[in-house]
Amino acid sequence: MPTEPMPPENLTALIRDSLAAGGFSAANADIVSRHLVDAEIKGVSSHGVNRLGLYLGEAAKDVIDPKAEPVVKAVRDGLLHVDGAGGIGIVAMARATEALIETARERGLAAAGVVNCGHSGRMGAYAEQAAAAGFLAISFGGGGRRLWGNVVPFGGVEPVMSTNPYTLGLPGFPDDPVVCDFATSAVATGKVAVARANGETLPPDAVIDRDGNPTQNPEDYYDGGALLPAAGPKGSGLGIIAELMGDAMLGDCVEYNWLMILIRADAFQPMATYEKRAQSFVEEVRGSKTAAGFDKVIMPGERETTLARDAAGDGIVIGDGVWAAIVEAAESVGVKA
Repeated sequence: MPTEPMPPENLTALIRDSLAAGGFSAANADIVSRHLVDAEIKGVSSHGVNRLGLYLGEAAKDVIDPKAEPVVKAVRDGLLHVDGAGGIGIVAMARATEALIETARERGLAAAGVVNCGHSGRMGAYAEQAAAAGFLAISFGGGGRRLWGNVVPFGGVEPVMSTNPYTLGLPGFPDDPVVCDFATSAVATGKVAVARANGETLPPDAVIDRDGNPTQNPEDYYDGGALLPAAGPKGSGLGIIAELMGDAMLGDCVEYNWLMILIRADAFQPMATYEKRAQSFVEEVRGSKTAAGFDKVIMPGERETTLARDAAGDGIVIGDGVWAAIVEAAESVGVKA
């Protein structure tokens, strides 16, 4: 068990070595380890290093091909098809984002359908990358309900869709993008896993047990329970649209299929004008009057940016339960944690 914060580079090396020992190619192990630690640095522990055991298990069981290399094809002007080749989605989405930035920089906008891949990690990471390059980024995923259905529709108690995340991002101040990244369920599955590992309870109105009763016990979810949609009919509606897109529009999938769209932030007026107006609005939001119980008003993505800056100097603190799981996963492939 760590007794003090860990340097990010040490944690990255441990995850990278474990993935490589578990069959991931050197390039894929590097991409995935950096992604997971970045999520941890930014306080999104549900999509952080606690996923190591899951990814190693999926590789061992041939759910994903840990050595797969995504294939990018241009379908028609500005439209890309990214085949993850049965590998982990983090690598497929990283490749898709790079290709989209290149295409949209030339054409003004571009869209990619990303298929045939496993778990894609923290989707906010790709929106941050696109925003930093000067784009509006929109992505959402679905199509995995047959294997991963765990969210009930509004008014129902039977899971008919997945958490089907949405992500939107735009440039704000330099190194300070504005990014919304959310599941259409009341909580992400990863947050249930972290709560379970650390012996914590869940927020109310997030989960039901196998009989349809509200519960805050993570174990009830794993014993046949389900997640509730966020904001009732709003989250339910977004989830249904994402499931239609991922399945009916993009076809069969390993976990989720994704649609990602990039539009240049300067598509309609000069970038200098965009930056001036955007930064003025960011300052207006941050300077607005706070409600009772709040110290300040923050922008979407600001928490992640702030935590990343702090972690760079202070290191990362890993909860006892998650650390124990990392040690077990690493040692299962012969890596000493």
